[in-house]
Amino acid sequence: MRHYEGLFILDTVATTESVDDIIKAIGKLIDKAGGKVLGEQKLDRRGFARIADKKHSGGFYVSLVFDMEPEALGEFKSTLGKRSDVFRAQITLSAPTTA
Repeated sequence: MRHYEGLFILDTVATTESVDDIIKAIGKLIDKAGGKVLGEQKLDRRGFARIADKKHSGGFYVSLVFDMEPEALGEFKSTLGKRSDVFRAQITLSAPTTA
């Protein structure tokens, strides 16, 4: 398994789900792909520095640290892209933390 950090911008305006429900749904997608969520950090709602359209002037930022097999990452990204409540996602490979 590899260690990843994902920064997710959630579109909370266009959905009736709460932020916690959306985060749980993303966690379930990670579990379904054979991964495991190791950490979660809610970074609050922030406005965008450059607004592309008036519909999306900001979003709720969430950082998730998770382990997943590299082969499963493509499928996870594809499934994540189909969710209307996830506006953007950036996933980077990171070094595992040692305790």
